[in-house]
Formats: sequence, C-alpha cells, structure tokens
Amino acid sequence: MNKLFKIIRVITVAPIAALITVILLFCFKQGFFVNNVRFAAAVLTLTVLPLSAYPVSLIKPKNERRSFQRSLAIVFAVAGYIIGTAYSFLSKCSSGEKVLYLTYLLSGVVIAANSFIFKRKSSGHACGISGPVTLLVYYLSPAYALGYLLLIPVFIASVKMKRHTPHQFISGSIIPILCFLAAVTVI
Repeated sequence: MNKLFKIIRVITVAPIAALITVILLFCFKQGFFVNNVRFAAAVLTLTVLPLSAYPVSLIKPKNERRSFQRSLAIVFAVAGYIIGTAYSFLSKCSSGEKVLYLTYLLSGVVIAANSFIFKRKSSGHACGISGPVTLLVYYLSPAYALGYLLLIPVFIASVKMKRHTPHQFISGSIIPILCFLAAVTVI
C-alpha cells in the first residue's frame, strides 16, 4: 500500500498539476495565452523550474534529502512564480495569465511563509491540486470542480505516509482558493 501512496504523491506534485492546467487552458480557452511563447513561458516557470529542484536535491545524502527536497522545491517554485508574474506584468499578457501567475505566486509565498517563518507546514500537494482546479473551474467550466475529488486520494496518501496532518492538508487546500480570489480582485 505504501508504494501506491508514494505513486500518488509523485504524480500529484504541484508542477505536474500546473502543466496539465496550462495545457488545458492553452487548448480550450482561446486567447488565454496571447501566443505560443507565453504558453512556453508558463510551462517553463510553473513546471520546469519548480521540478528542477528534485534532481538538484540529489546532492544531499539520502537520509537528509527529504527535508532538503521540500525546502528546495518551495524555493525553486517561488522563483519560477516570481519570474512568471514579473514577465506577465512587464509584457502584454492577458488578464487570465496575470491571474494564473499571481495565484501561483501568492500561494507559493503563503506556503513558504508558513514553512520558513511561522514553522507551520501547509500541504504543497493539496495546494498544487486545489489551485489548478479552481483556475479551471473559473476559466473553463464548473465541471472541472470534479477535480477537487483528486484531493481525496492525495489526502489519504499524505496522511498515511505521515507527510501531513489533516490540518496541514486542509490549510494547503484553502490557500490557493483564497489567493485566486485575491488575484481576481486585483486584476
């Protein structure tokens, strides 16, 4: 069963959900990305840069790698979100792109602040599912709300593997929804 839980957690990391979200928005929301370069920039900043934390974490010995990997993943993700947000505001991106990047940036900053400043862990996995689903519901169709059901196996895997408590998972699920609402209000 632990192998199944590990597989669930590996395939549901936030950058994978971001990639799926960006592809769906590109394919099904005409004009969301102004052109292919903007789409590629979103893939790079929301997926490639955040995922690159995992191979970099291999520099640590196996017994030190897990906590280092989490910290590095947060840093790489927030760096990608900062670059993406700056790019969207400094160039002629659509308002949808700005909301997308700002939602990711605000969510990443809150997760980072909880982890590094307040020492109160929130689930990045939950955030990485809840945020994209919220964006898809808003920009594509309410039917994407079924995506919230993905939180169930991720919750079970996270709790069973002792990666998160229920409270950490719930807070991680709520953070991107509030950040999305803030982004939509600002943009």
